Amino acid sequence: MATSAATEKPRLIILGATGGTGLQLVEQALKKHYFVTALVRNPEKLQHIQHPDLKVVQCDLMNPLDLASKMEGHVAVLSALGQPGLQISAMTFYEDSIKSIIIAMRNSKIKRLICVTAFYTKYQPSVYPFIFKLVIRPMIGRHLDSMFIMEEYLEKECQDIDYTIVRPPRLLDDPIIEKAVKVQEDDYFFPDYSTATRIPRANVARFMLDTLQNDQYLKKAVAVDMPKMMGKSA
Repeated sequence: MATSAATEKPRLIILGATGGTGLQLVEQALKKHYFVTALVRNPEKLQHIQHPDLKVVQCDLMNPLDLASKMEGHVAVLSALGQPGLQISAMTFYEDSIKSIIIAMRNSKIKRLICVTAFYTKYQPSVYPFIFKLVIRPMIGRHLDSMFIMEEYLEKECQDIDYTIVRPPRLLDDPIIEKAVKVQEDDYFFPDYSTATRIPRANVARFMLDTLQNDQYLKKAVAVDMPKMMGKSA
């Protein structure tokens, strides 16, 4: 009976489940009574989460046939994929991975995708703050460039996919903040500087799962952040 009940629940694919934001997605999705399939490179990293509605499956992210075989029967893909560390030379992780994901989604007939990138993915030095140009861009510019190519691919070549791109600023491991996130559609940051420029991963995960429940941000990219007054987390 437990297995039958589990199969009746909406089934989600979560990518990047062993990272900070991905872990939040897994934990919050289970609390919201989804059945979660976490596709990971190293299943041992999720051994600490034991739940009857969680299935952890080893998968090759860059093999769309492998991905598709494990996506069948699911209603949506939530991706919190990231590439840790600084990258001095050019990288292609984000555009390569999204192409594999989209092929797999098409093969398994999944249309809904919610994925995370970041603030400032499009390089616009004339409008971005000085600290971005001086500090942030030299550190993670290669990541942002690859994310931007990924975003452009979704927007220009994936109109058959109901995607939402979520662009947060600096991510925190703090507990969730019980305030609504601010949302800026079709922008790469908040030009009025009305936000904290940092947000708990837990709030990003909650926003992604809330977005799954409605069509407000279909085929859109949104910047998300907390209001400036974040209490102790500010």
